[in-house]
Amino acid sequence: MYNGIGLQTARGSGTNGYVQRNLGAIRHHKDKTTYKTEQQLQKLDENINKGPNIEIMIHERKRKIELKCLEMQELMEEQGYEEAEVEEKVSLYRKMLLEKEQDAGVVSTPTLDEAGRPVTKDSHQLAEANRAKNVKLRDAFGLSEFYVDGSSLDPNRKHKELEAKAKAAAQTKYRYVPTFDVTGVQVA
Repeated sequence: MYNGIGLQTARGSGTNGYVQRNLGAIRHHKDKTTYKTEQQLQKLDENINKGPNIEIMIHERKRKIELKCLEMQELMEEQGYEEAEVEEKVSLYRKMLLEKEQDAGVVSTPTLDEAGRPVTKDSHQLAEANRAKNVKLRDAFGLSEFYVDGSSLDPNRKHKELEAKAKAAAQTKYRYVPTFDVTGVQVA
């Protein structure tokens, strides 16, 4: 007997005492199929289409900028620069990196490997890459951004898409963009 399983002794049992599982037993739970409920399917759909958190991505980029500034500061201090000069150059470097970041935009694409997959492990950057991939795929198939899954069989689909497009256009706010002539003077 091992771990409390099997016979105490094989004597008188007519067997050698070797323990094996009963292959003749019928297991009913193997045949039972469990289907997902509508709520579970909706939750899975939301997780698949979940967008990135822009604030976290911005914070991560700012953290990387500060890390670069700290490395530069340590390098300059090791080389023997004065404290005031180090602070001045680091602040200029920080301003340059922040301006470069603002020019790049709020959401930047992560680096891709040779197969075209994102190299990042951050879930928000992966979500952004997935969103960009879905936009490219939607454009390739010619689907509008207001398309709803499963609506292709709906006879009023075009009408609903036009309503959604009109609603989005009504919410869009435009602002006046000034124009300048060649000399740099603002034209009305």
